[in-house]
Amino acid sequence: MDRTSARPDGRSSASDVKAFVLIAAAVLLIALNLRIPTTALGPLLPEIRADLDSGETFLALLTTIPLALTLVVAPFVPQVTTRFGMNRIIGWALVGIVGGTLIRSIPTTATLLVGTLILGAAIAVGTVLGPAAIASQRTERRGALTGVYTMALSLGPAMALGLTIPMMRLTGFDWRQTLALWSIVGIVALMLWSGYTRSVAPAKPVVLSSGLTASPGENVGLRGTLVDVRVWVLAFYLGVTSLTFYTVSAWLPTTFIMDGMSAAVAGGYTSLINLVSLPFAFVVPVAMRRGWAPVLAPIAPLPAVVGISIYLTLGSTSALWVALLLGLAQGMCLGVSYDQIVQYARSPEHASTVSAITSTVGVAIGSAGPLLYGYGLESTGTYVLPMGGLALLIFIQGISGLWTSRFSR
Repeated sequence: MDRTSARPDGRSSASDVKAFVLIAAAVLLIALNLRIPTTALGPLLPEIRADLDSGETFLALLTTIPLALTLVVAPFVPQVTTRFGMNRIIGWALVGIVGGTLIRSIPTTATLLVGTLILGAAIAVGTVLGPAAIASQRTERRGALTGVYTMALSLGPAMALGLTIPMMRLTGFDWRQTLALWSIVGIVALMLWSGYTRSVAPAKPVVLSSGLTASPGENVGLRGTLVDVRVWVLAFYLGVTSLTFYTVSAWLPTTFIMDGMSAAVAGGYTSLINLVSLPFAFVVPVAMRRGWAPVLAPIAPLPAVVGISIYLTLGSTSALWVALLLGLAQGMCLGVSYDQIVQYARSPEHASTVSAITSTVGVAIGSAGPLLYGYGLESTGTYVLPMGGLALLIFIQGISGLWTSRFSR
């Protein structure tokens, strides 16, 4: 918790505004570091393949390790956080992200793998504790901070995909040095987070959006959270959001190309999705706090259903509309998913436990998407079945939103 408070007349003091700007900047940079280091690999894979003379399996391993480590590391994060403190663990995670990014840039295959392991573990920790950091703030700040967080989760991939190759060409660096250059984002995040943690006082009881209070030391525990059906529904909602993101990122360009589109245009439309999602990822959590949760949670996935349906009907001529609708759905679903987690939490410690479960389940569901879509393409020779199946799952996600929207009322 931060030590600043609103003035009696309801207006924020200068120090209050300064503290909010600092935590907002820190949350923004933390979220960027959860996406940029892994996404930046994608544009550089041809250079990595040529330099290391490696096969597709090794390259896939570099991108899969961080996701796999979330499944392994996330369940243990709440226990470690309870022992050492959330602020300290987030700081260590940022150190791990910077260190892992630099270590994997050392020119040996061993350091590439070791650095990727460190990076993946640190990202897993940060993924769990991001919502907990937001839940530790005053109620009136959480909507805006969640918006900053979810917007950055879309901004990170857009930056990594759009800037990595231009950075390499501008600096004349090789692929390793280019990856190391992204560590600057982690260093800035660490500086901001250190500045924020030095400015806060010892935690006080948290006043929750429901009107209840919870001591910052309260910890519901992993066992109690595991038997909470509502947490699993939240995990499903987040999981389908992740599944849609990973599946679209991996296979939409291929789907467009199968319809006769050039690779460059297909990639451009896919990149557009991340850009379109940015404002909606920011605005939706704020709107959720103003009573729009019962509407936004069920309708957020529906633009994706409409977009896929249009594409199945009209084909590649509708690619622009499909990209716009998928971007709208992605931004809205990110905002809904994480704001639901933050609002449901009874304390920062409970938030870390809920986030650990939802992150683990979310990654498990999300990583299955590209595999199932690829299997559908291979087995049928057409994108109709896998795209239809994706649309059906997203529609079910919308139905689940009718339930999840009630959790934080």
